[in-house]
Amino acid sequence: MLGGLRVMSKNFVGRTILAIFAGLIVVGFGFFGIRDVFTNFRAHQIATIGAEEIGVQQFRGEYQNELQRLQRQARRPVTNDEALRMGLDRQVLARLLTGAALDQEAQKLGLAASDAEIARIIKADKTFAGLTGVFDQARMDELLRDNGYTEAGYVREQRQASLRRQIAVAVTGGLQLPDVLLAAINIFANETRKADYFVLPAADASLTAAPDEEAIKAYYDLRRDAYRTPQYRKVNLLVASPAEIAKTLPIADEAAQKFYDLNAAQRFAAPEKRAIAQLTFSSREAAEKSASRIAKGESFEAVAADRQAGGVLADLAVTTKADLFDKAVAEAAFALPRPGVTAPVQGQFGWVLLEVKGIEPGLTRGFGEVKEQIKAELAQGAAKGEAQKLHDRIEDLRSAGKTLEQAAEALGLKTQTYVTDAAGEGQAVLSKTAPIPALAGASDLVKAIFASDVGVDNDSVSRKDGGFSWFEVVAIEPSRQPTLDEVKPAVIQSLREANAQRDLAARANELARQIDSGASLAALAAANGVEPRTAQGVKRTGAPGLTEAVVAQIFGLPVGAAGVALGEKGSRVVLKVTDAVTPPLDRANPQLVAVAPQLEASNADDLLEQFVGGLQMQLGAKVNQAALRAAIGAQQ
Repeated sequence: MLGGLRVMSKNFVGRTILAIFAGLIVVGFGFFGIRDVFTNFRAHQIATIGAEEIGVQQFRGEYQNELQRLQRQARRPVTNDEALRMGLDRQVLARLLTGAALDQEAQKLGLAASDAEIARIIKADKTFAGLTGVFDQARMDELLRDNGYTEAGYVREQRQASLRRQIAVAVTGGLQLPDVLLAAINIFANETRKADYFVLPAADASLTAAPDEEAIKAYYDLRRDAYRTPQYRKVNLLVASPAEIAKTLPIADEAAQKFYDLNAAQRFAAPEKRAIAQLTFSSREAAEKSASRIAKGESFEAVAADRQAGGVLADLAVTTKADLFDKAVAEAAFALPRPGVTAPVQGQFGWVLLEVKGIEPGLTRGFGEVKEQIKAELAQGAAKGEAQKLHDRIEDLRSAGKTLEQAAEALGLKTQTYVTDAAGEGQAVLSKTAPIPALAGASDLVKAIFASDVGVDNDSVSRKDGGFSWFEVVAIEPSRQPTLDEVKPAVIQSLREANAQRDLAARANELARQIDSGASLAALAAANGVEPRTAQGVKRTGAPGLTEAVVAQIFGLPVGAAGVALGEKGSRVVLKVTDAVTPPLDRANPQLVAVAPQLEASNADDLLEQFVGGLQMQLGAKVNQAALRAAIGAQQ
């Protein structure tokens, strides 16, 4: 073939034919595009759906917009790898495919949106409102420019969105929650059950038979990892805690007195309180007339109850002068030397009469009462500064070549030695660990200890209380698997407890079977030396005195059936469900009204998702995975 082409290229006619043929190829590529021979995608395509295609540039633009939005929400940079782990690429592609499918359906249905309607939608968008609260063209231009939009492009997007909404409303509009769903919710939320039960106390492991050697070995072999010791680290620790430093700081009485004098009114005084009732009148004449009646011996309550008097009663409760909103009312109420009724007062909302029903005198605590409290506060405030000074002095000594222990000794301090695991707890004794107080709540310090090594010069670790900690790793004891002989007492104890629980569960299950066979629950309770009880009005959300496991079992059994559930502290609860009541379905029930909008939105989303899924199947959605990986920078 190549030889034939060479022959043709040697004469004018052949060269002409080859030129025409090459031109047709170029035109074909230009019209149809160059497709991948293996995937049938053009190089610039991410996906196709029906007659629409999603290009690389379109996808990248949407992806970057979503990534920037995610960063604004997180208020920090979000890397591309983080976004991919969140599935951002799949979310963006799914949205683009959904939009393309809906656009083609809108075209098929002949839907349209007028320019006037699109203008109305845009002008109603509060995002574009100016200082006056109405649409501002300049603000819209600024926002579109800042977000990389042209006005024509934004209008085009709004038109597409309007058509898509028309389809969504047609699919989901008028959707009502079915009664069967509401009935199920009603049953779950409002069903109450009644159950008779008794509690078998937790078994005493000491009363179980001692296990033989074979059983002990088998138990240990099955649970070897549970007895494996963690890695322990021996550390020298020095802690500069403001709370401890504060105990050593002397605070003079004069300093405490000065603090008291400046803060007595705000910190150490309780203001006077008064119980006040208020009658509000529309005119001065009405207020004076009622005041005259009270002056002649009628009670405040009697005048307040007389509707003809025109007063509106309000209970201002027990309040301080500062808490009263109306200053004129406050002045009048707190001017009375003793409980009684004021003269008419012009308040902000009319003329009022005030009855002071009771007075709680103000109280100021003397300096002697609060002196030690003030000294402790002043010392605590100064301690953080002292902790920083101590930190700097220790760091200077360590920079001069002194060990942590030597630096501490030079300042009259002493390091403490601990052996800790990665949880900040000491070595286990019979599988029980004890927290180390110096490491309690200091997770950063524990992490630093286990990130270091023997002989490493470590930086100080800041504490949550404003202090500092220094440490040196002295030794590391690796994690290891102890022999059975080393942990045999703990294995025996665990095995006896497991056997006791097994026997108790078997006993409880047998009693439940007897109840199902017709035995009386009360009689079985008496035979086992326990008291029969009844739980009424039990809901799925729980009931007083019942564990979650018991409530779950009550609702997991049919009425009339018996069962067993785990009770508190290893006990077993034997129960029988005796009744179940569900109130009739009421669509006006506040609980149903509260959840209805969420359910309706969820149902609408599900329905629309199914509709779009069907459209995509009809149109045939295809994704160019290689182009997608390249577009998001995930080539591997």
